[in-house]
Amino acid sequence: MTSVKENNLLNTVNSLYPTLHDAEKKVAEYVIKEYFNVIDMSVAELSEQCNVSEATIVRFCKRIGLKGFHHFKITLAREINNPEKTTHSPTIHLDNLAESVQNIFAYKIDELKQTASFLEPEELQKCLDIISESSLVHFVAAGNSIPAALDGAYKFNQIGIRSIVNNTPEMQVSLAHSLTENDVVIGISNSGNSKLLLEIFEIAKKRKATTICITNHMKSPLSQLADIKLFSITNEKLFFKEFSFTIVPAISVIDTLFLLLTKKNYDRSIQSISDREQALSDFKY
Repeated sequence: MTSVKENNLLNTVNSLYPTLHDAEKKVAEYVIKEYFNVIDMSVAELSEQCNVSEATIVRFCKRIGLKGFHHFKITLAREINNPEKTTHSPTIHLDNLAESVQNIFAYKIDELKQTASFLEPEELQKCLDIISESSLVHFVAAGNSIPAALDGAYKFNQIGIRSIVNNTPEMQVSLAHSLTENDVVIGISNSGNSKLLLEIFEIAKKRKATTICITNHMKSPLSQLADIKLFSITNEKLFFKEFSFTIVPAISVIDTLFLLLTKKNYDRSIQSISDREQALSDFKY
């Protein structure tokens, strides 16, 4: 059963949302939008507001890693009483752009803080050890996540970690068939439901390569396939119910790996960066 991290209940609900049944999604949607009101409701009142049965409320609580509705309310109250850990939808007014910019940046900073709290040190350590000893790192992504994959491959190559990336599905699949047991695949997908990435991870497993996912959703098909799981947090469903367009949290996870790998292999990393900068110096003014 998924465990709810302290002061991360709402982000856990967001992360598990795609795996919930339709009736449970109604509860999740109401909780995300009306959490301040939910704290004072009985299970009967919440079931009436969501138009679901009381049993569905209890199942929802257990699906997100809690013992029941009482445990849910206690956990939610603790989170609400810690404003730094509570995500609020940013207020955006086109007639006050200065305030809107500040609100959006505050919202994005909160996403990054929550992403940091979801990165497990044990999983990060596995990544550092495996990537440092790998022969090749293959970054894969689809659609909106492709820029994050390009960024990752560029940065890893800068510190001497041989990495490749391609933005066409056919080439990504073709490259996957050339993987070896010393290689690593890093798949980036907000939803964790990309058919392309699932196929590549299946191929990678047959080739005995290590798979790492960077995704928003804990129980997505991609995270179930991955050997190592790194979770990012985005809350855009407050704006877009079915889509998430931001890649800032995913790129921040890649930056974290990049900086930790640089520190782990410091001498090699600095030498590699120096060599590349020297080689490119003729192209700079």
